[in-house]
Amino acid sequence: MGIAERKEREKEQRRNAIIDASERIFFTKGMDHSTMDDVAEEAELSKGTLYLYFKSKEDIQFAIFLRGAAILLGMMQERVSDQKSGYENLLEMAAVSVEYSKKHTDYFQFFLFFQSANLETLNIGQAQIEKSLIEQSPIALVIDCVKKGIEDGSLRSDISADVFAATLWTQILGVLIVVNYKSNLYRMLSVDVNDVIKTHLELVSNGGRGGRESME
Repeated sequence: MGIAERKEREKEQRRNAIIDASERIFFTKGMDHSTMDDVAEEAELSKGTLYLYFKSKEDIQFAIFLRGAAILLGMMQERVSDQKSGYENLLEMAAVSVEYSKKHTDYFQFFLFFQSANLETLNIGQAQIEKSLIEQSPIALVIDCVKKGIEDGSLRSDISADVFAATLWTQILGVLIVVNYKSNLYRMLSVDVNDVIKTHLELVSNGGRGGRESME
């Protein structure tokens, strides 16, 4: 290994170590109450060295978000199958999203933040964020499943795949927020959260289903 390759590997290792330290801070103190000073102390670095790797707190938060998004995307890819229709794959992805929100609660907070934040107000390159949100978050897989559903007849073909996917993903996020922050409502009504989620998705998806599956 040459000197350049070794330095690049060491730089990546240091960057990952900073993200590890940042997770310990943010997951404990919360996104709003954590500072770059906290991260530098936890990572055992000077603040100046920290800024060589991340230019702002939001920059670090985005790196944590990408880690969590990779986990969610991996979980979804394991459940999506060519043997299932596009509609069936969308239901699987929705179920996985619920599992993720409960199993990886800390990452889920970052996921919600960057899915709903005003990107222009963040101290991160907007082009970088937009590119990553499209390529490294589940929305790209949602779009693929919608396109598959249109092709196999399980979803309507008179709606743009991008519009369909964006609408469905927005509604899934809305359900996840309610499930995670308003769960007392379901308990008072003696309603199982999973039944609520499944029913919601079926109602939403049925409006977009194609003739083949809607008649089955």
